[in-house]
Amino acid sequence: MRYLLTATGIALSCLLTGLSGKGQQIVDVSKNDFALSMDHDVRSTITGMVYQNVKYVRVTEGSPFFMDQWMKARLFDADGNSYADNAVRLNLMDNQVHFLDASGNEIVATTPVRLMRLTDTTTGAQYTFIMGDRLPAADKSLAKTWFQVLVNDKVSLCLQIKKTIHEDLSYRSSTTEEQIINANWYFVQINNSFVRVKTWTDLLQLFNDKKDAVDSFVHDHHLKGKSTEDYIQLVQFYNSSIKS
Repeated sequence: MRYLLTATGIALSCLLTGLSGKGQQIVDVSKNDFALSMDHDVRSTITGMVYQNVKYVRVTEGSPFFMDQWMKARLFDADGNSYADNAVRLNLMDNQVHFLDASGNEIVATTPVRLMRLTDTTTGAQYTFIMGDRLPAADKSLAKTWFQVLVNDKVSLCLQIKKTIHEDLSYRSSTTEEQIINANWYFVQINNSFVRVKTWTDLLQLFNDKKDAVDSFVHDHHLKGKSTEDYIQLVQFYNSSIKS
């Protein structure tokens, strides 16, 4: 069986250069790739430039980052080299990786990172992201887009957190205020394709071969497609149904 996001335990570069797009995992967590100890230190090996927060000075609501707080991270570049750091955050507005240098300066990585796992050290929650150019079935327009891996299986589910800026000119001020607005775009890799599912109905239609089982599961679990968790549950169920 082949999965969307896969890596071998011997060489992670196989993941980054050899994905077939044929229902293959993006990350094979069973190989424990994210627990390897042979990491380079981000601060001494990743090149970057000092972050100048000029672009978002007028933002009064929202954030360009996946999460504002700094998180522990494992990063992989296009050659499969791994890096570790305790202060990384992901700028989804500009698709950039930020870290703190030894002096506490915020740095934008210029070394091309292609895969990462972020860990919230407070909650223990982990978040895996992959760059679109590592998904052969994805459209070329998505090459520089970060995708969060929600389900990593024969049929996989990814999320693009699409951020846009909305400008608002206050009547009481000549200053234009800006809000960063998030929109969740879901993508499914299935049958050698990486497709965007624009609506909950679109997702249900992808699974028509198991329509009766899917409909029963949706009804029994009161899924409405109103949350990311609904999407995750349905894709996980579909994977279990095609394996049984």
